[in-house]
Amino acid sequence: MKKLINILMLVTLLTGLTGCWEDEIVSAGAPRPQVENLKAVPGDEEALLTWTVPDGWNPTDFIISYTTPESKEVKIHTGKTLEFNVGELANDYQYTFEVQAVYDKLISGAVSAVAKPSTSRFPVTDLVADGSDATVELKWTRPSLLVQGYTLTYASDATPGDVKTVEIGADAESYTVKGLTNDINHSFSLVARYQRGNSLPATVKAMPTLAIAYFLSANETAMGVPVEFTFNREAYPTAANVTWTFPGNIVKSGDKVQYAFTSKGTQQVVLSAQVGNFKRQWTIEINVREYALFNNEWVMDGTTYNGFKGSCPVFSPDGKTVYDITFNKITSLYAFDTATGNRKWVYTPEAASGSYNMLTVNPVTGDIYFGTTSAGQFYCVNHEGQLRWKFTEAQSMQSAAPAVNTTGSVVYVADKNGNTFALDAESGAKKWGVTLGAPSAAMLVNGTELVVATTTGGIFFLNVADGSTIANVKPSKNIMDLTGFAVASDKRTAYIGGASGAMNKVDIVAHTLIIDSYVDAGITAPNSMYEPVIAPNGDVFVGSKDSYAYCFDKDLNLKWKFQAVNATNGFNYSHPCVDTQGNYYITSGQTLNRMLGFSSTGEVILDVNLGGDATADRQMGGNNLMGGVLYSAFIGAASKNGLLVGYGVGYDRASSWSTHGGDPCGSCCVK
Repeated sequence: MKKLINILMLVTLLTGLTGCWEDEIVSAGAPRPQVENLKAVPGDEEALLTWTVPDGWNPTDFIISYTTPESKEVKIHTGKTLEFNVGELANDYQYTFEVQAVYDKLISGAVSAVAKPSTSRFPVTDLVADGSDATVELKWTRPSLLVQGYTLTYASDATPGDVKTVEIGADAESYTVKGLTNDINHSFSLVARYQRGNSLPATVKAMPTLAIAYFLSANETAMGVPVEFTFNREAYPTAANVTWTFPGNIVKSGDKVQYAFTSKGTQQVVLSAQVGNFKRQWTIEINVREYALFNNEWVMDGTTYNGFKGSCPVFSPDGKTVYDITFNKITSLYAFDTATGNRKWVYTPEAASGSYNMLTVNPVTGDIYFGTTSAGQFYCVNHEGQLRWKFTEAQSMQSAAPAVNTTGSVVYVADKNGNTFALDAESGAKKWGVTLGAPSAAMLVNGTELVVATTTGGIFFLNVADGSTIANVKPSKNIMDLTGFAVASDKRTAYIGGASGAMNKVDIVAHTLIIDSYVDAGITAPNSMYEPVIAPNGDVFVGSKDSYAYCFDKDLNLKWKFQAVNATNGFNYSHPCVDTQGNYYITSGQTLNRMLGFSSTGEVILDVNLGGDATADRQMGGNNLMGGVLYSAFIGAASKNGLLVGYGVGYDRASSWSTHGGDPCGSCCVK
């Protein structure tokens, strides 16, 4: 639909527009110079157009046209003024304005300019509320000097229809609401008033109370992640019959309970207690996300996708941050907040390179270490995402994860060419370096010794002081690359996977192979065995490239197995986890990826397909467990990035050796 709006022109001229100009609008001839220097300056629901005309030309009118979200607008501007303010526009919509000069019955071609109006009626963005006895104090920051005042509305959740309104002056940045009913949530809405109208509302909820009735371990959470609810017994010492009612009418009793939500969105919990002669109730609202973390936006440069391969998520010493590195041509280090799932920062090295290297966090300093496949690129980045130092003597870091000693003073690096280095953790200076002659597969700091497993040269025991070889034992089958040791509770028995379905049991104190390259007869399709974990009961759990996950006893007798997909690469670089209850977790690869959980006896307790893309989300990036959340990293494919996802499983990592390196930082150190 085309609208014709007369601006400073007689209606008769407008109604004659079609008769005078119809042909020329469609097909203009003869010299009709266009306007020049057209500019469109956006405002709040308006845009100011300005232009010039060539010297010596005097158009009689100007036609201004533009497309609105609903229709085509045409305005006729007469007179010599070379500007026009277009009003009644929609904010945040990009308009293309066209101006044509009219010379009697002839019309020039159109000249265009673009503008996107936006509001100057800024809302309050930092409204907070603090409840006390029958009172709620509101605080905010003035969003603009153009504010002419505020309108506050509020109501009790018990009587939501009884809305009260207060007008507040423009200079105010706080307001105290009194006379409220204690222990009931109240909803507050604050609107900033402007000359052109009102802003969007800022909303907040608060509960006036004589005392805080409860404490929460988290104000927001994710599905499957336990939240601890604690009644404030100190504030209500005589309270009785304390109950917590969760969604689905699930009731738990006691001063302290835990609950993991099974649905996303805003969830309500009702706390009830008998206080004196009255039954008191408090409604608690918690925002629940579907995933603790869900992200697939990675740095790319000249690549069609990025994701994770050969790495494994690890955590800061306080468990509040999870880290991982992408692998495909562009390696970037990412830090995510475990409480909110939000990205904290990303560090991308100047030298573009991929990576097949597990990263490690220093459990004392919090620094993060990782290497790339480019020669001589090994990085130390601090917990704020800033480069501390770079070591340039190593070759490709398609190799073992870095290892850190117990004091956090030395980091050990091993590369694909068989070189092993000891570096000062503070400066990155080399303390010593040795060549072992075969690509490294795993490292382990054990007191005064560094244990280095190589793919074809066996297991070396080195003196941490100078790198000299103390002993070397060589399994009959090769050790799998990019793997890791798992250490039993006796701190001397270690397990490591090998090729062709082999598992090794090593005495790291006596420097001997207890079991050499054992392959159980129950393994029907022998293939590479990756990094194992050890359960609290001493059992060993490991994923294999043949698509099976296996559980052995401490003597490597097969207890049970599970096939995820009928294909190779089923558990490629998958790095399983074990929780405090003895449950195992692992994620399968290929297009039928599955996040799986097993009881200690092999019963499937978790089997989910994550909300990503099945063709891209193939497991080759490892798993780790923290705070009841299983973090899993996927490789991606074609033009689809792989996910880094955190899924709530309810239980924390076991104190026994779990993915990877024995502690949440992945330090690869026996402590």
